[in-house]
Amino acid sequence: MDMLEFIIGAAVGCAGGYFAKGQVEGSEQSQSNAQQNAALYEENDKLRTRNKEAERRIEDLAAENERLRKASKRSVDDTDDLKDDLEDAQAEIKKLRKQNDDLLRQVREYKEACDSYEIELKKLKNQ
Repeated sequence: MDMLEFIIGAAVGCAGGYFAKGQVEGSEQSQSNAQQNAALYEENDKLRTRNKEAERRIEDLAAENERLRKASKRSVDDTDDLKDDLEDAQAEIKKLRKQNDDLLRQVREYKEACDSYEIELKKLKNQ
């Protein structure tokens, strides 16, 4: 029985040694996992912070883009209004030039008529 107790004791001792070794390795691995988890948590927080900052910046840029789009639309509208005003002014100038040419023609006709009346008056005076 001594031998049997020895073998059982040796088997229990080996099993206990393996168990203890597993516990030590398990606790080291657990610490390693905890450190990795802490590092991942910290990296995740950094990424979350960067993501929030990027979202804010995107919102700011979207607002700026909308402001610039509205300013551009106003500028295009103002340009269209100026083009319309220019076309109106050009049409008015064309109309006034035609009136001016007509008035100039009438003045020449009146001048010719006055010249002919003047010649006729001189003839009548001389008679």
